[in-house]
Amino acid sequence: MQHFSTDALILRAVDRGDNDRLLTVLAANYGRFYAILKGAHSMRRREAAAAEPFTWSNFEFYERGGVKWVKSATAQETFPGIRYDMDKLFLAAYVAEVAAELSDEREPAGEILPLALNTLHKLSVTKGENEMLKAAFELRAACIAGFAPELHSCHSCHALITGENYLDVMNGALICADCLHRSAALAPLPEFNDLGERTVLVPLTAAAAAALCYVASAPARRVFSFQLTDEASKHAFCRATEAYLLHHLERSFPSLEQYKKTRAMLARIQPNAAKAADEESC
Repeated sequence: MQHFSTDALILRAVDRGDNDRLLTVLAANYGRFYAILKGAHSMRRREAAAAEPFTWSNFEFYERGGVKWVKSATAQETFPGIRYDMDKLFLAAYVAEVAAELSDEREPAGEILPLALNTLHKLSVTKGENEMLKAAFELRAACIAGFAPELHSCHSCHALITGENYLDVMNGALICADCLHRSAALAPLPEFNDLGERTVLVPLTAAAAAALCYVASAPARRVFSFQLTDEASKHAFCRATEAYLLHHLERSFPSLEQYKKTRAMLARIQPNAAKAADEESC
């Protein structure tokens, strides 16, 4: 029987039988793996907190018959600011789903683990920035997955971006408005390319393009250290990052769909509150 201990982020927790819980965890050296916590519902409150989703905990595991079991767990960081906010809970679940998608068993977690932890921390301690945090996480996650776009200049003319431009989602590049209009005048853009991929162009302001470039290339600890002041740039930035990540991963995520449904429902029930939230974020 093998014993080991490690700090790990709980990505998901699902009840297994009447009293056990199946945990999906992500650890720096061990990657993503599953472990069973026996007696989860009879644990004392402090111990139970260490097995909640989106918690950074120190674990002792033992492995028997190819199955990992939790021997003990101590919470290191619970990110309390996300626990009583429905939007933040769904976004935390989205972060966890993307982190699970970009990690493997028996492979070191790499950059996706610190990015997920940093995002959960920012969600916990900040107010009114959910959409911007989500967007920065999405673009950086796409870069970690190997889909880093070319954002320093126009892909066609190589000029620096100073005005209206577009993110070519499938090709991972910026196109300035002049080049796009010039090529469209010569031949209308096809709905699909030669590989059958849909052409996706997201309009950007110069500020939004600069923000994309910053997030893609910033040091890991500084990914969220930027600002967009005008609503048009915020909206363009958020729209571009979601489209980029989902297109390149070729899938959506249940938690993201639930997050959108919750925001839409809030907009119907409390239109003023939803508008205020959008103005604070994106």
